[in-house]
Amino acid sequence: MTDTRAGVALARRFLTPLPLFPLNRFLDLFTRHVGRRHPAVIRRLEPVAGKRFLVSATDLGLAFLMEVAARSIRVTAVRQEHTATDVRVKGDFMSLLRLVEGQLDGDALFFSRDISVEGDTEALLTLRNALDSEDIDLRAEIVSLFGLFARPIDRLASEAGSAWTRMRVSGYVPAGKAGR
Repeated sequence: MTDTRAGVALARRFLTPLPLFPLNRFLDLFTRHVGRRHPAVIRRLEPVAGKRFLVSATDLGLAFLMEVAARSIRVTAVRQEHTATDVRVKGDFMSLLRLVEGQLDGDALFFSRDISVEGDTEALLTLRNALDSEDIDLRAEIVSLFGLFARPIDRLASEAGSAWTRMRVSGYVPAGKAGR
């Protein structure tokens, strides 16, 4: 867990001074890609078309605004949380990521106060059911964006993760810097 907190802290330092345009371009490409590969998710979200969901990664200093349309989803990174929305979910980045991937139970996170939820819970339940209806591996989806280069990119990502773990184990990355 310490390794992931260190990675999130590093990501926060990297992302904070940068404009959001490149990230939003990626998010646009990614959501269209996932929509093409998992059209059932888009169909299951039709009852909440017009709804806006704000998912705030409190430790990352970013929020992700998800707007559901009749046949598409748009996700935009924002720094301000004052956007008018129907649903707000707040939590640390890794908990939210694991929740989206189905690795953690939303009810358990909510009752343990690891995430907070405000707004239209019926819309949130529809979103949760739509995501749970498909087995979406975010890493595999991101890697698949690279087409012919997917396999080398996946290998590079695995090696980077292994290198980070080796650095932590060897003490190269100080433990005090990991979560802050």
